[in-house]
Amino acid sequence: MNHIHDQTRHLRRWLPPLLCSTIFSLLLAMEIVADRELPKPVPLVLPMTSNAQLSLEKQGLDLLNSLTGAVAPVVVIGPYRSGKSFLLNQLLAVPCDQGFGVGHTRDTQTKGIWVWSEPKVKQMPDGSQVSVLYVDTEGFESTGKSNSYDDRIFAVSSLLAGLLIYNLPETIRESDIAKLSFAVELAQGFYDRVGPA
Repeated sequence: MNHIHDQTRHLRRWLPPLLCSTIFSLLLAMEIVADRELPKPVPLVLPMTSNAQLSLEKQGLDLLNSLTGAVAPVVVIGPYRSGKSFLLNQLLAVPCDQGFGVGHTRDTQTKGIWVWSEPKVKQMPDGSQVSVLYVDTEGFESTGKSNSYDDRIFAVSSLLAGLLIYNLPETIRESDIAKLSFAVELAQGFYDRVGPA
């Protein structure tokens, strides 16, 4: 902060006090923003070397553990290269080069499951607040991945989701219906076990 005083000291001789105070405030605000870490994607689950198993990541778990109050995870799933990361960046209102990774090749950009480091806090009609957590997932049917790997990503995503978005670039296929049926069966199993809220 002392260097900000030094930067504005020579301005005081030439500028009116109010303008000098405004410039000082702007410089101070810019320094505070520069020191603050910008929101970014954080890994929650990554594939292990075998590409068949998943590993929980400390950074993502720490983020989830730091959340207090109601949390509403919005999870986007779907085939690889279908625009899941792009959709999340649009929902977050961040450019693609600052948000979830968006690739420009046929290779999968997202590996595993990633969460946005800064939930969006929303006011509910009853006055309560909920933290909306945006979650990106690796696409299904990418090259070099087994069906069991896709099933694991899908199962973890379904369990994590408060809202599950199945993003498709084309028409619905039989395999998409099978995955959605699995999500419904999972939800029904939890409902039967826990009962109505």
